[in-house]
Amino acid sequence: MLPCGSASLGVEKGVEQSKELGVVAKKKNHATNLWVGVSLLFGVGGLLGTSRLAVAESAYSAPKQDDPTIQEGGCGDKLFEDTATDLKNYNAQYCPDGDNVSAATNVFDPKALFNDCQMGCGVLGEPWTAISLFDTECGGKRFQDTGWIFGGFTQWGYQSGPDGAFAGNGPFVSQKEYKFFGLNQQYLFAGKVADGSKGFDWGFRTDVIFGLDGNEGQAFGNVDAGTYDYFNGFNYGAYEWAFPQLYAEVAMGSLSVKAGHFYTPIGYEVIPSNGNFFLSRQLTFYNSEPFTHTGALGTYKTSDQLSLMGGWVLGMDTGFSQYDAGNSAIGGFTYTIDDKTSLFYAGIYGNLGWRGHGAINSVTVNRKWAEKWSTVHQFDVLGTNANVDFNVNPTPTAFVPGPPGAGVARNSTGLINYAFYDINAKMKAGVRYEWYKADGTSYQTLTGGVNVKPIANVIIRPEVRYMFSEGNHQTYTGPDYSGELFNQTQFGIDAILTF
Repeated sequence: MLPCGSASLGVEKGVEQSKELGVVAKKKNHATNLWVGVSLLFGVGGLLGTSRLAVAESAYSAPKQDDPTIQEGGCGDKLFEDTATDLKNYNAQYCPDGDNVSAATNVFDPKALFNDCQMGCGVLGEPWTAISLFDTECGGKRFQDTGWIFGGFTQWGYQSGPDGAFAGNGPFVSQKEYKFFGLNQQYLFAGKVADGSKGFDWGFRTDVIFGLDGNEGQAFGNVDAGTYDYFNGFNYGAYEWAFPQLYAEVAMGSLSVKAGHFYTPIGYEVIPSNGNFFLSRQLTFYNSEPFTHTGALGTYKTSDQLSLMGGWVLGMDTGFSQYDAGNSAIGGFTYTIDDKTSLFYAGIYGNLGWRGHGAINSVTVNRKWAEKWSTVHQFDVLGTNANVDFNVNPTPTAFVPGPPGAGVARNSTGLINYAFYDINAKMKAGVRYEWYKADGTSYQTLTGGVNVKPIANVIIRPEVRYMFSEGNHQTYTGPDYSGELFNQTQFGIDAILTF
């Protein structure tokens, strides 16, 4: 008896047999166009069924009753599930994504039938994952089925100059992270999802970053060097290690609670690069929003439309430590308005630690306007009592978080709008316009770019970013750079390999 994984060996033979059956069926039904259509439909079904059953006959013929695949359910269910999937993907004249191949496409062409169009059809298929190495021969998922997860991605990128955010350590441009092709993020994660749908469950998660973006993922809100991952022997020039998430989680029913060190729920953009459309980040995200927290955060799903969250944290950007008695409430909700529109709100209030006393509130609205068009709109407001000013030129002073300081926003407003267009399954275009007002001075950024997926596991993201600030024409200096940081145009490109 052949193993389950060899079942595909009989597909081609089954397809050839089905060609003959389909031709005979068509010759016998010429009475009306309706009957031709009906016979073609059954011919397709016969093709799929015959090819699959031909495989089954060769791979699974005369099984013994004590065969383990029979006792454990075998691969029979998988066989018919795959047949149903192939039938849904079948189209005699078009690729699955709608690109016209040819009106004369052979309805019995196995490549067209089994979702394998030629180049240009825009079909990506499923990305490969490291965890899939442990799948069974019959398609079972040893780890995923029990909630375990692990994987990551590798990101290499280039930016022509500092961008006021991730490249060059923000307005301080104190370390060179531009004008060379470098490792932005080597990202790894592992954990177990707490699934409360069947009662009580537990889980955990840990994330690790190494690269040029490592310092952004560190718990710099600790301020005191040597605490957790902040300046604790994890920095190697422009490359740093960070451990942005390390938490445990429990769940039961619609309620889940995590405790430890985790990413902030505030805002639209995130630290992991594969979670964003653009290589560069918002000024709002980098300069006003928290990145991580230490504390506890609960989420409760009240209905299919509404989810609530709330908790307590040790201010902003702390890692298992507390600066200046940081003590904050955090909360928000996600509301699905309709099948095309969703609303998300999150905020933090109280003693924010290194950012002083105050609050930040963030609202995001997502809307899908048409099959290929969608937009995102974000509005943030930060208000604190910190003795800082974003508009003071800090160079060449080294960056030390916490008051007093320069180049850190005390109060700010951010309005960010995105528009996305799906060109095809392999390419998506996007534009981002941001207005950011920090401590009385306005900054504007306009970014345009595309995401290109040559294969399912790789994404390439070229972009152009224009920055303008009438109120800040100061000259900022840094390694191999001197100019008006917030009045320039720069180019960036990166590639991300997921696994």
